[in-house]
Amino acid sequence: MDNISEKKIENAKPLGARLGEAGFCICYLVFVLIVAIFMHNKEVSLFAESGPSPDYYRYGFGFLMAALLGGGDAFHLIPRIIVNIRGDMWKKQTFLGAGNLISSITMTLFYNILIAMGDSMEYSPTEYNYEIEKAILVLTTARIILLLFPQNKWYSEEPVRKWAIIRNVPFAIIGLLTLVGLFNVISHANNYPAAFYVNIMIAVLLSFAFYLPVAILGKEKPKLGMLMIPKTMCYIWMMAVIAFWPM
Repeated sequence: MDNISEKKIENAKPLGARLGEAGFCICYLVFVLIVAIFMHNKEVSLFAESGPSPDYYRYGFGFLMAALLGGGDAFHLIPRIIVNIRGDMWKKQTFLGAGNLISSITMTLFYNILIAMGDSMEYSPTEYNYEIEKAILVLTTARIILLLFPQNKWYSEEPVRKWAIIRNVPFAIIGLLTLVGLFNVISHANNYPAAFYVNIMIAVLLSFAFYLPVAILGKEKPKLGMLMIPKTMCYIWMMAVIAFWPM
């Protein structure tokens, strides 16, 4: 789809829809900020009371995930908020492209921390999921390198399906390994019920299901971008489970 067609679709979006999307993005960023502050405070108080513990690792790693999630997403959501409210912005594609690149990197790092959280909460020092963690780290490095290739054309509206597939293959495998790793965590779980991890696993699975079609075909079919709303809801669900599950 050419630039003119995309701009027609964008300009045809009703004001109410644009403001609704902007409001959703603002609420999401505020929620992640509140959750990050909450978990940081819990981490500090738990360490002062009893030192390292399953709950301490939960809130410590949870804080890092919330900080990565909110910080990374802010780079592309804030430009989108401005575009939705004003209708356009200066060097829009540059800011959106840079934001999408940064959030793609932080979202990849997010899963390294998620699996480390589960391992730290349930495994003894000799039972860590070392092989899965190493594999996820290797795939993370490979994906970040692929994300930096100019062929991705982050600052252009031109579709690049081939490179969208290439850069998302390692990410999809990271998601699969994360699910396998969390399943292994459940099999060793003594500190948290299986339901805690199952909720996270379902959120991870659904987030990938909503994200990958947008990541691969989003530039060709802009309407697929609506799938980012349920994808974001999955991350809200995941962070809410980590932050507010009863201790």
